[in-house]
Amino acid sequence: MINLFSNKKTVKGQRNEDLPENNNGLPDSTLPYGLCPRCNKQSSFEILGSLPATYDSGILISPDGKNRKTHFDQVTSLECRNCNQPIIVIEEEFIGGIPAREKHSGGSITWKGLFWWPFSNMNISNEIPSNISKILQEAKITYSAQCYRASAVMSRRTLEAITVEKGEDSGTLAKRIENLKVKGILDKNLGDWATEIRLIGNAGAHFDPINEVAKEDANQIIMFIEELIKYVYIMPAEIAKSRKK
Repeated sequence: MINLFSNKKTVKGQRNEDLPENNNGLPDSTLPYGLCPRCNKQSSFEILGSLPATYDSGILISPDGKNRKTHFDQVTSLECRNCNQPIIVIEEEFIGGIPAREKHSGGSITWKGLFWWPFSNMNISNEIPSNISKILQEAKITYSAQCYRASAVMSRRTLEAITVEKGEDSGTLAKRIENLKVKGILDKNLGDWATEIRLIGNAGAHFDPINEVAKEDANQIIMFIEELIKYVYIMPAEIAKSRKK
């Protein structure tokens, strides 16, 4: 029997059938499903085509007798089946789980996404003050570019901008967060989150080979910032609009 998911990791469904493993990340040509960076929805994708991005030293003789350079980086266009818009992925070839550029032989060939266009999760509410939304957008762009330390620093900068906008423009960031908790602008849980953002942002700003900022850390603090913004700006604005109706 042919396995339809031979190039994908599978999980068992409720009837013991093979189903593709859920992809919580962004799609590529090996896993053409996941979160669409345009519509920010889980979707499957149609592969529209690929072009070489970096050639290696190999030559492949095509069936028509023409020589073709081989490559280990490629640009792939995928069409989201939810929003029906294309996205672009820069991908790297892996052989047996090892980058092909390291000249490894043996094992299955897969392509893993490195960069995506457009940048993911760029939708920002108009209820957020523009100076804060610009800094948050920079945190998201640097995260999409895999610059996790820079992203953590910009997330911390976003938090600083929020404290200033709420009237706390002097003293250490830790003190400003504490003052916002005393004023009731932040509850205890949000205050604790803000402290975590401050600490990870500090780690990103200073060189320390032991305490590097991991991808998961950078993503987590962006999520914290978005929840903080929802509580401080978006929810009050929605309540105000509701009361006017």
